Amino acid sequence: MTRDESLEILKEKLSEREMRKVITQGYSDVSLSVMAKRATTDARDMADSLFSVQSINKLSDAYRSGLIDEKDFDHIIEFSRFQKNNEKYLDEFLDSIKDDALYHSTATNAFVSLAYEECTYSKAVEMIKAEVYYPTEYASLSLEPDVAKELDKLGVQLRACEGFNFYYDVDDLKTSLDAGDAIFVKDYDLAVKVKEYMKLPDWEEFRDSAAEIISRGLERNVTGEELAFLREKFVKSQYESKLYEKMQGEYDSFIADIKKKSPDEIVDSAYQIVTKKDILDFLAGQSPSLSEKQYATLLSSTNTLDEIYETWCTNSELHALYDIGLAMEETADDMQYSIDRRNEEQAKKQEPQTESKEAPVPSVQQKPKKHSL
Repeated sequence: MTRDESLEILKEKLSEREMRKVITQGYSDVSLSVMAKRATTDARDMADSLFSVQSINKLSDAYRSGLIDEKDFDHIIEFSRFQKNNEKYLDEFLDSIKDDALYHSTATNAFVSLAYEECTYSKAVEMIKAEVYYPTEYASLSLEPDVAKELDKLGVQLRACEGFNFYYDVDDLKTSLDAGDAIFVKDYDLAVKVKEYMKLPDWEEFRDSAAEIISRGLERNVTGEELAFLREKFVKSQYESKLYEKMQGEYDSFIADIKKKSPDEIVDSAYQIVTKKDILDFLAGQSPSLSEKQYATLLSSTNTLDEIYETWCTNSELHALYDIGLAMEETADDMQYSIDRRNEEQAKKQEPQTESKEAPVPSVQQKPKKHSL
């Protein structure tokens, strides 16, 4: 269909104002042809779109080439009459279909949702592919049911929408899900974090612990950053408990052995008995500044209490009880240094031997420095 033929047809479908717009604003021949072949209502929707003419031309080309189908095209145009906040993501949207990042209908629903969602297209695609959200036909991103259920168990306030614009607070999630309503949470990152943590073996234990803390607050609108903080505290407390239980067992064994010794030997061991008890009591009442890796390193020792005690005795800069935390850090670092050296030496042994005329330059690994007060 030629441009003139399209314009002749459109004279019967469009108002005078709309006709003036399509003639003067730079619609391509493809756009005019697509518009002319549409039903009158659909043609007027194209003319009344808030998208720029350049965007309409791109969409028309995508439709004509088969990149998007008629349903996709109509869906985008329909919502573009009310909002254009998503227009800036048009190129990303079309490229994602070309690259097979998303199926065209899923990509279309995601693109349309961004007219109302405060989210970028790349983030929406990432969350959809991670099965945290799915795009609805009503211009929104809805939580996947499994994520929504876990958020509900956390005690987080959820919102739902029936159709396009009937929103309400969720009181009974099952009822909302059974009705097919879209489910929302205020913070996208919170849902992403929940999906990530759901894969962990201790998720239910952490969820219940976090739910108890969340229930104490007046607000139920928790953020992803806050949940990550709760997770960090939970993991640390788990490590602390495991380390304390290990060291308590080591101390009990130590005391059992001491009791078998003579009175003179027991007297000679007095400092060791008192110091090891101080180390154990410190861990019971304090939270040392250890990383997860440092905790894991200490837990890998055959006798962690002995390792920390040796550090305490050999580092003359450690005096006060609060220095025990520093002794634990230093012990973990020294142990990790030894582990890394053993692994490095083992790796060298497994490397194929090659002849070289030049002498190899030995790698130098610096041992961690001791704490200075």
